[in-house]
Amino acid sequence: MRHVRRQGRTARTDAMMDDFTTPGVIRKLLPWETAAFRNHLLRLDPQARHCRFAAGVSDQTIITYAEKALGPDALVHGFFVEGALRGAAELRLLPETGSGEVAVTVEDDWRLTGIGTALFRRLLLTARNRGVENLVMSCLPANRAMQRLAARFEGKISYASGDVFADVTTPPASPLSLWREAWTDGSSLAAALFDTQVRLLRKQARLSRQFVAGTRT
Repeated sequence: MRHVRRQGRTARTDAMMDDFTTPGVIRKLLPWETAAFRNHLLRLDPQARHCRFAAGVSDQTIITYAEKALGPDALVHGFFVEGALRGAAELRLLPETGSGEVAVTVEDDWRLTGIGTALFRRLLLTARNRGVENLVMSCLPANRAMQRLAARFEGKISYASGDVFADVTTPPASPLSLWREAWTDGSSLAAALFDTQVRLLRKQARLSRQFVAGTRT
């Protein structure tokens, strides 16, 4: 991604709630979840890879990128379905400019369900609470999904050197925004733990049925 600073309008976030239409959990990725992030990027179809990296990239390029993606200057929100990461919103902090670079990826089967919007909304909340003044995105002209996403959050769209740039101005942090992030972090973690427990119980029940069936033969 290339950085460019533009003056945009302030995105409204406090009144916005997650409204995706498919079961799953959105939460921040933990530093040791590199493998989940890597596998998500590797599952992207060729067109999605091209849109994300502005070029066709190899598996090894993605693996190398993912190994460094969850560093101290980055925050990533992920959309998990039954423990698998199916969508991600990346925020790269740029303290010297007060900006943050953003990228959003969603796997094919989960597109057009509101996941990208929900991920960006979480990212915007995280950014404003860390003093980020504006979010910048760059993409290819063919990446209409990212352009629609930026426009949905009142981003200013500009064009240069054959690429599209978007700037979303973030509002300052407030007691409400700080509370919302703490609340969503807690509720998302609880939902993730519950989902893990349910999947383990299902696996245990399946193994028990297989064992019983085996003893009857």
